Amino acid sequence: MFSLRNNETFRPALQYLLSAGKPRANHYTHQKSSSSGSIDSDSDAPRARMNPKNSTGFRSTSIPLISISRSPSPYARSPSNPASDTDDDDWGDGRSSSRRPFLPSDGYKLTGWRALLYGGGFGQWLFTTQSGWAIYIGVLVFWLGGCQIGLTIMNRIILWSGYLQDNYTSHTKLMVLIAGVYKFPYPLTTTLIEMLLTHCWILLSAYITRWVSPWLTSAGVSSMISPSKPLPTSSPGFRGQQKNLGFIGSIARWTSGFSGGIAGGGLFEFEWPVVKQCLPVAIIFVAKVSLSNLSFAYAQLTIYTLARVGIVPLSLLFTAFLTGASHSVSTLSSTLTATLTLLVATMQTNVRVTWQSIVAGVFSSIFVALYPVQLHRTYKSLVASLVPQGELIGTFPSSSAPADYSGSREEARAYWRLLHYTSTLSILILTPIVFLSGEISNISRNCYFLDVFFHWLMVFCGGLGSWAVFFSTIALTRATSPLTSTFLFIPRAAFLLPIMAGFKMPSYAWIGIGMCWASCAWFLLGRRRGGRPLERLR
Repeated sequence: MFSLRNNETFRPALQYLLSAGKPRANHYTHQKSSSSGSIDSDSDAPRARMNPKNSTGFRSTSIPLISISRSPSPYARSPSNPASDTDDDDWGDGRSSSRRPFLPSDGYKLTGWRALLYGGGFGQWLFTTQSGWAIYIGVLVFWLGGCQIGLTIMNRIILWSGYLQDNYTSHTKLMVLIAGVYKFPYPLTTTLIEMLLTHCWILLSAYITRWVSPWLTSAGVSSMISPSKPLPTSSPGFRGQQKNLGFIGSIARWTSGFSGGIAGGGLFEFEWPVVKQCLPVAIIFVAKVSLSNLSFAYAQLTIYTLARVGIVPLSLLFTAFLTGASHSVSTLSSTLTATLTLLVATMQTNVRVTWQSIVAGVFSSIFVALYPVQLHRTYKSLVASLVPQGELIGTFPSSSAPADYSGSREEARAYWRLLHYTSTLSILILTPIVFLSGEISNISRNCYFLDVFFHWLMVFCGGLGSWAVFFSTIALTRATSPLTSTFLFIPRAAFLLPIMAGFKMPSYAWIGIGMCWASCAWFLLGRRRGGRPLERLR
C-alpha cells in the first residue's frame, strides 16, 4: 500500500533507536538526496523541520512553546538610584520598606492613617500646611514653657535658701513641702550635675531616634533622626582595608570619633572647626545658667523675676542689631506692655533683698536674651559649613521613598552637632569653675544627706527638666525666632508668681498679672498674623 520511499521517511528515527551503523546512514543520505525529483517532494518540508541538521529551516519556521521573555513581576518596582551606595544612611537606605503584591506602581495610593504613617503624609501636613505648622509651633511652645516651669520648681526644691523657710512657709502650706529638710545650697555644683545628666539624656535621645528611624522616615519626619556616621571624607579608603575589630575594637572605634554618639562622630566627637563655631554659644550658655541659679538660690521668686524683668527688651535690641530683624508695631507694643505689667506685678514692699541676687539676676538677663540670638546664628553657620559650595539646601522627593518636607540632612546634622558641642563645651568650661569656687570642699564637710534617696530623685528630675529645656529651646529657636524663645519668660513668670505666693497677692499685682496675660495673647496674634511659617522651607 505504501511505497518503499514513503516508508523510508521514518528511517531516521528508526536508525536513532536501533543505533545503526555508518554505512546504513550513508545509504539513507544518498537516497534522501536522490528523491528530490519524485512525486512525494512535498514531504521535504516536514522532513526539513524534523531534521536537526537543517538549522536554517528550524530557526525560520519553528515556534517555541515557551517564550524566552520574562513575564512582568507582580511586585511594584522603583527605578534604581545609582548614587544610593554613596548616600549617607541617616534617613534609611532609600529603598521601599515593603512590597505590595499584585498592585501597579503608579496606581497604588495610601489613604487614611496609613498615608500619614507610611506615605510621608504626616511630615507633609506638619511642615507644609498652615494648620500643621501652627500645631507644631504650639506644641513646642507649651512643651518648652511647661518644662521651664517644672525645672524652676525642681531647682527651688534642690537649692535651699534661708529666705525660703523664713518667708514662704508662713504664707502657704504648699511651701512646707517644697522647703523640706534636705537642701543642697550649692548652685554651681547643681548646675554642673544637671549639665552632666543633660548630656546623658541627649545621647540617649540620639540613639532612640536611630532605633525608630524606619517609622520616622515613613512618616516624613526624618530630620529628627540623629546621624549615625560622620561626614564622608575625600579619601575614604578601600573596602578591603576594613577589618573585623571585635567587641573591644568596636568600643574603641565608637569612643574615638568614628561613628555613633550624638552627632555621628563618636561619643567624644571633637572637631576644631566646629568647636570654634560653637564656643561662643557655649560660653553664653554657661554664664546664663550659672548666674540664673546663683540669683535663684539666694532670693525669693518675686525678687528673682524683678531682677530679670529686662530680658524681653534686651532681646528686642539684640535681635534688631545682631540679626537685622525688623519688629512690627504690634510686636513692640505687646512685648513692652507685657514687660511693664510684669514689673507692676512683682513690685512688693517689706521684702528682704541681697545684692548678690540682684547683681547675678541683672547680668543673667543679658545672657538669657543673648543666648537664643547666638544659638540661631551658630545653627545657620553650621548648616552653611555642611553644604558644599554651589549646592542648594532642600529635600527632593524620590520615587523610592516618601516625600519628606521636615528638612534637609545638613539641617539635621547641624541641629545634633549644636546639641553635642554646646553641651560638651559647657561641661568643660564649668568644671574648673566649680572646683575653684570652693563648693566641692564645702560639700565634703557639710553635706550629711548625700545618701538620701529623695535628694537624688530631685536631682534626677532636675537633670531631666534641664534636658527638656535645652533640647526644646534649640528646636523652637530654629523653627520661629530668638524673640519667641525669649518671650516665654513672661507667661512663665505670670504663671508661677500666684502659685508661689499661695494666690495671696495685692490687688494691683492681680491687675498686672491679668494685663500680662492679655499682652501675651496680643503678642501671639501679632506673630501669627505677620509670621511666615514656610519661610524656612522656601
